[in-house]
Amino acid sequence: MFRIVMQHIHGKARLFFFLAPLIMLGEVFSDLQQPTLMSQIIDQGLAKGDSSFVIHHALLMLMFAVIGVTFGSSCGFLGSYASLKMGESLRSHMLEIALKNRQANGLAPATLITRITNDVIQMQNLVMIVTRSMVRAPMLLLGGIVMSIIVCPDLAPILLVIMPFLVIFILLIVRRSIPKYTKMQQSVDQVNQVMRENLQGAKTVKAYVLENHQLEQFSRQNQELQNNSQSAAMATVILSPIIQLMLNLGVVVALAYGGDLAISKTISDGQIIAFVNYMIQITSAMIMTVNIITSFSRAITSSARVQDVLDESESEELPVVNDEKPADDSISFKDVSFGYSTSKPILDKVNFQIKSGQWLGIIGATGSGKSSLINLLTRQFDDYSGQIKIGGVNIQDMSLDSVHQEVAVALQDSLLFSGTVKSNLIYGGAASDTVLKRATQVSQAFDFIQNLPKKYLAPVEQAGKNFSGGQRQRLNLSRAIVPNSKILVLDDATSAVDQSTNAQIKHNLKQLRTNKTTLIISQRVTNVMDCDEIIVLEDGKLTASGTHKELLKKSSFYRSLIQTQLGDVDFDA
Repeated sequence: MFRIVMQHIHGKARLFFFLAPLIMLGEVFSDLQQPTLMSQIIDQGLAKGDSSFVIHHALLMLMFAVIGVTFGSSCGFLGSYASLKMGESLRSHMLEIALKNRQANGLAPATLITRITNDVIQMQNLVMIVTRSMVRAPMLLLGGIVMSIIVCPDLAPILLVIMPFLVIFILLIVRRSIPKYTKMQQSVDQVNQVMRENLQGAKTVKAYVLENHQLEQFSRQNQELQNNSQSAAMATVILSPIIQLMLNLGVVVALAYGGDLAISKTISDGQIIAFVNYMIQITSAMIMTVNIITSFSRAITSSARVQDVLDESESEELPVVNDEKPADDSISFKDVSFGYSTSKPILDKVNFQIKSGQWLGIIGATGSGKSSLINLLTRQFDDYSGQIKIGGVNIQDMSLDSVHQEVAVALQDSLLFSGTVKSNLIYGGAASDTVLKRATQVSQAFDFIQNLPKKYLAPVEQAGKNFSGGQRQRLNLSRAIVPNSKILVLDDATSAVDQSTNAQIKHNLKQLRTNKTTLIISQRVTNVMDCDEIIVLEDGKLTASGTHKELLKKSSFYRSLIQTQLGDVDFDA
């Protein structure tokens, strides 16, 4: 837990992290002087009628009060700065890992959101506790016990009876509360997941009139979160009342027993008042300890969940041997197998080769591994067996930047980002207006962009919600065309486009991508029929390859697709 904190506090924030607790010692020292000074005023000032002594010690009390406020506010500022900078660094690190993760079975988006937000906030609270409360509470507690023994040793046995009982009680509560807070955080994940699915699938929910059903589902998860939160809170809620009860009983006993001792002149009135004040400070420190325990329990749970993200290890790039540049834009897959650890292989010993400048069509049923091929080609995942080469160079001997310079991809999931049409088309790069015009004309997006009030500077809402599905796909295709990469991959990139527009896009691409390697994944056989070669995937295995005419003769699966989509065809033609 503290290792995570220390790994994400740097520079001035690290200095403040260590300086804040030292400053807090000044506040604790100042607070501990007050009861002793008050005792001296009563016993040596008021009892003897020495007004100068009273004024002198009253000024000392004021001075220590000012010093305490100064040290306390300074500690709060330094601790807050360290906490906020740690949170900023940790969130950035976790998001970087999530974005760069190339493992096939990483954490789900819903739990990542909770961990990067809610769990990091708990870690920030931990930093505030460490820099302030975890110093103030034990030092005030220990200092109060020591000073009460020094000021009035005759009443000290009262503390020796109460404190062991409270310490054992607190340890038992801590042991009981941590699992409950773990369960509560898991419930937060579930609520976030249901809420995310409902918001993203709002159109589907409305289309099937399932609003009430989804609300009931959310209510169940929400109720479970409430129950788990209540259970976690109830595990620690008894701490504060018990501590107050025990220490207040201690004060009562101190007053009763101390009164008898004062009557017998064994101790003075000032000693009793000082002891009672130290008991109040000890009570305050113990209650603060309760709050620390509650926050600490949640921080322990959150730190474990944060560590799970950090343990995804940033899936760092494989070492680049020489970052050799490909000789051309040919592609080869040799004995490539890939799958999740808990399931059968998604791709099983796939072998094929595309010559430089060829068009390859990839067709197959849903779940046959078509998109997985592209994920491997673009190094979305590196955990596979076999070899994938571009221009004769193993892609794992190339840096990610080099791979992405060679390959541009237009996916079926045409996600647009908040910004403008232009910012989405160039996405992190730069392009002239001429290049943008050419790309949008090829994708048949130019006309509707020109009809927008601000054209290329027209705003794009989150996920492109202000555009239709077909418009989003055409913008997504334009984005892939803009860099003019040597290899272009279209993964069902026109599935939401009507047949007429799709045919025009296909025609435009043929002209633009002449003698340039292009891969087309599509459920529409018309999109791949004219490719130089077509491969058929079934259950992760390459079952057939060849031209359209060749596959009509040797692939029953391909023939069935043709019949389903195009009707009766003369296979002998």
